[in-house]
This record gives sequence, structure tokens and C-alpha cells, in this order.
Amino acid sequence: MADELHTCKHGIYPSTACSSCKAQSMPTVYISGGGMKYHATPSCPALAEGQSKAANPEPILPVSLGSEVAQSRKPCKTCRPPRV
Repeated sequence: MADELHTCKHGIYPSTACSSCKAQSMPTVYISGGGMKYHATPSCPALAEGQSKAANPEPILPVSLGSEVAQSRKPCKTCRPPRV
């Protein structure tokens, strides 16, 4: 049978119904703690500019596009990351 008809590691059947597994299979995007956008690369000029303006910049973190933290932000207009 196809993989989507299996139970995922979280015990959810079918595995395609698991939001955690879906989030992990999505592309990686980059955020900073104080930002309101997500970025395609950690070297995005807009992300670097935002970091330079922050008094105490937070680290740039890779997150799954499907994660809650990425979903609560908008895509950067400069680097144009993938959308959900």
C-alpha cells in the first residue's frame, strides 16, 4: 500500500492526517526571534538589515515552513520564500 495509508510515528492514521509529520516534510525557512517575516535563506538582505537594526538581535533559526512559528509570519518580499 502507499505510505499515506500507514500510521505515522505519532500513532495517527492515515499518516497524511498528522500535522506534525506534514510540517516536518515542508521546506526549511529562516526566522529571527523578533521578526515578522520568514525567509528563503539565512543570507537574505532584508533579514540582515532587520538584524542590524535590532538592539539585541536574536539568532537566525531554521524552521519548517509548516511549523506554527512560520505560519504566524508572512513571507519576505525580498527573497520570496515558498508559500504554504
